[in-house]
Amino acid sequence: NLVLFMGACMNPPHLAIVTSLCKGNTLYTYIHARRDKFTINRTTLVAQQISQGMGYLHARGIHHKDLRTKNIFLENGKVIITDFGLFSSTKLLYCEMGLGVPNGWLCYLAPELMRALMPVKPTEEILPFSKTSDVYSFGTVWYELLCGEFPFKSQPPESVIWQVGRGMKQTLANLQTSRDVKDILMHCWSFQADDRPDFAKLLSLLERLPKKRLARSPSHPVQLSRSAESVF
Repeated sequence: NLVLFMGACMNPPHLAIVTSLCKGNTLYTYIHARRDKFTINRTTLVAQQISQGMGYLHARGIHHKDLRTKNIFLENGKVIITDFGLFSSTKLLYCEMGLGVPNGWLCYLAPELMRALMPVKPTEEILPFSKTSDVYSFGTVWYELLCGEFPFKSQPPESVIWQVGRGMKQTLANLQTSRDVKDILMHCWSFQADDRPDFAKLLSLLERLPKKRLARSPSHPVQLSRSAESVF
């Protein structure tokens, strides 16, 4: 589930990492650009692979820091997680009016990260990234897979910052799915970092979700046999 490093150049100023080529599209492309509709079975399978990959990273002490659909690729049904460990708040764009943020980026920030944002450019990392902040980000990815849109859609950045910073969550009233699916989302979005599950627990919860079976065609032999039995 991970991009494997193939090599690196460590001779300044020629610094580079060489990785295998990913020929698939990002989840962002599938969800927000192509507007593909994911079945619950496909959604769960993708989420399981993300959980496996993130569990692998966390087991090796690596925090992703920027887990979002633009950094997750799908190639022949296989999830590939990219750009892990590279993000820093010092790379954010600042101007005279304050902090500029990419569309949808704020939705991935856990409350403790949101509350640490500053209107002026920091000289060093100020955001307390952790394994649990990665789990919060996964919750947003899970929401995108389920709903096909970002949480707090069309709301201004200052509104999102205020709501998330105070522990408010995107309402799930219009999400037509099972209680178990919604519970996973709410656990990931817990205000207290310690209340969020790790990726091993998430994988276990995802694997327990019931699989939706395809409805049989009326012409299926089983249906015919049942029809015959009902006559007699």
